[in-house]
Amino acid sequence: MKMWLFPLWVIIDLLVALSVLGMWIAAPEYRTLNIFLTVFAVALGVLLCVFKWDELKTLVKSHFFKKAMYHTLNTILILGIVGVINYLGNKNYHEFDLTMEKRNSLTEQTIKILAMVKSPLTMTIYAKREEWKPMVDILKLYEAKNKKIQITAIDTDVRPDLVKSKNITQNGTVIIQYKNVESKFIISDELSITNGILKAIRDEKIVLYNVIGHEELSCDDKAQEGLSELCLKLKSQNYEVKPLDLTKVAEIPRDASAIMILGPVSGFLESEAKQIEKYLESGGSLFLALAPAFKSEVYENLVGLARPYGLKLGRDVVIDRLSTVQGSEATIPIISAYDQNHPITSKFPLRTAFPLSSSVSTIEGNDTATILAFTSSFPGSWAETDLKAITKGRAEFKEQEDIKGPIGLIGVGERVGTLSNKESRFVLLGSSSFLINAYQNQTGNTTLFLNSISWLIKDEGIISFNRPGIEEFPVILSSQHLHLIFVIAILLVPIIFFGCAIFIYRRRRLL
Repeated sequence: MKMWLFPLWVIIDLLVALSVLGMWIAAPEYRTLNIFLTVFAVALGVLLCVFKWDELKTLVKSHFFKKAMYHTLNTILILGIVGVINYLGNKNYHEFDLTMEKRNSLTEQTIKILAMVKSPLTMTIYAKREEWKPMVDILKLYEAKNKKIQITAIDTDVRPDLVKSKNITQNGTVIIQYKNVESKFIISDELSITNGILKAIRDEKIVLYNVIGHEELSCDDKAQEGLSELCLKLKSQNYEVKPLDLTKVAEIPRDASAIMILGPVSGFLESEAKQIEKYLESGGSLFLALAPAFKSEVYENLVGLARPYGLKLGRDVVIDRLSTVQGSEATIPIISAYDQNHPITSKFPLRTAFPLSSSVSTIEGNDTATILAFTSSFPGSWAETDLKAITKGRAEFKEQEDIKGPIGLIGVGERVGTLSNKESRFVLLGSSSFLINAYQNQTGNTTLFLNSISWLIKDEGIISFNRPGIEEFPVILSSQHLHLIFVIAILLVPIIFFGCAIFIYRRRRLL
């Protein structure tokens, strides 16, 4: 064997061996490739031993080999200790979130959901390998909070057979297996993962019936005045939303977790109101959102349903002049004052908009009702009872007729049904426009609505993800700054290092 071929052979074998070690650690899913590289590295090593057997025996007997083995064993021992520490660290994971908004740790709501996982739960990610890291990082937080959760990842480029058999159509799909039942979702953030887990561990389906037939807001309407945004949010929370025409059924279906009446234009028949009343007396729950009745008292039989819960709807329109300071109109109160003692609005930090709203208040003597959101105090706000003046744009406070602020805009109540021992809950909202698509992206309306629905149906899952946004302070760099950074980082620093290296090399040559 030529003199230059032997060291080259050794270098190649070492590089292949290191590559094999790295592949088994970092990419064990490439099993066929890893086995081939392992066999190749072992074969190169065996051939080297065969060709250089005499030299190898001499080397083993030398003092150099003994010294090298001593240092090698020490190195292996140190690496072994570090490996054990790393293994124990992975098995006993603890995070330290130093961000102001705790963006790198799980919310209390998610931790509550994870405590409900009582059996082994496996989450398998289907995505390209280069897309794994952010997904695995957030899922490790879940795994650390509950030891029954296990995470695996499948490279969609390597296992197209699994992708086809599992009907995976999008990278980032996670399949959850819990109690021999599979479900899937697309991972995007903490909320999507928690909802996926909640759906997998739920024993019963939650069905919400949206009453139709009175020109209510429509889930199919994607226009600004439609309800499609909220309906999509409900479905993302793993709630099933079904339409319900009360004139076509003898009674409200038994699988109804709650019913919703959202912004009817025409009035309800007495027979329809009786169906709803019977449902509530049986322990059912109702979310009622009404707009101010400018033309007539078309909602009288619906408003009457709220009285046993200690709630009443005013025949007025709420005026809040302080909203004009925030760029809104006086008939669109911008709210940031909430009842902090109720689960729906506890620690609720978001602003909400209640366009064209009637007042919601409690009935004296009833201590089961709660008003959740309030306008500013008088003289900033009041409830205007002269509806004609509102339509003409001439609303003025009248001491004997109008109601001074703060004015309630949404209220909740609960009682035990008279036909059963089940607890019945009621949410009364004085603004149907609060729910439309136009007010869902720039306000906290969506979160407040979802919170109300979760409370209404006694959902043990999450109430909300009230995560404040990250404050960003962009750094603006001028062209001079960019030029200076380029000169220092790209030119000056490498030149200094190379200059020092050349100086040290020449100095050693002279010694």
